[in-house]
Amino acid sequence: MKPWDQGSRFSHLIQELIFPIEYGWFQVQSFVKYSWNTYFDLSDAAKENAILKRKLGILETRIMDYEHQVQEVKRLRKLIGFSQLYSRGMMVAEVVGTSTDTPFQGMRIAKGSMDRVKVGMPVVAAQGIVGRVLRAGFKFSDVQLLVDTNFNLDVIVERTRIRGVLHGMAYNRCRLKLHRRADIRIGDTIVTSGITGSFPKGLPIGRVMRISYEADNVSQVITIQPWVDYHGLEEVVVLNHTDEEVETIKETAGSDWIRYPPMKDEG
Repeated sequence: MKPWDQGSRFSHLIQELIFPIEYGWFQVQSFVKYSWNTYFDLSDAAKENAILKRKLGILETRIMDYEHQVQEVKRLRKLIGFSQLYSRGMMVAEVVGTSTDTPFQGMRIAKGSMDRVKVGMPVVAAQGIVGRVLRAGFKFSDVQLLVDTNFNLDVIVERTRIRGVLHGMAYNRCRLKLHRRADIRIGDTIVTSGITGSFPKGLPIGRVMRISYEADNVSQVITIQPWVDYHGLEEVVVLNHTDEEVETIKETAGSDWIRYPPMKDEG
């Protein structure tokens, strides 16, 4: 039947009866088509999301690695900048362990005698003095920290040039005993004197945080807070400076004298 042909009433009636079914079928087809397309769109979106998540994870990992490298470069620049003040040479060493909860306050570094590390060499960080090499193995060394109770060092007050002997006192502190009349203030900076030992002159040690007076009314005891945070160190610098007294003892008593001290005469 042609579209413009009116047709018979019977054909019109048939079309009226069939139209709801035809329309319903059209709706079903449209729904199925829409659902099918939506399914594929969602599947594609899910795949894209998964890909984007993987790429995001990779980027986050790279960013974390980049930030770690930036921090490492900053630390090494500080160390190198610090060590460039000294012309005898230096070596950067990785810290592999720190012991501050035992009677011996020390750390272990990944450089030893095969790297030309010697007993008595100064160990420093960007902020200041860390300690000195106490024992040198083949590929590692043990460092006596500045705050160890057996650590002694000749120092001066930077502002007034007053000289004294610094002693470690554990708990990340050092002490300095001076005459009561010595001019010293809270916040003064303490540096190495360079007169004795293997430490060059002018290395920063710490700042004065407390001053107390002894009962004899003659001396004052100065508590010093070191600049270096020993718990946060990852790399240190070993300076190629040796202690002449240590070298003389080694020549006389041998290289194992510090590990095997002479026995006391019990007679």
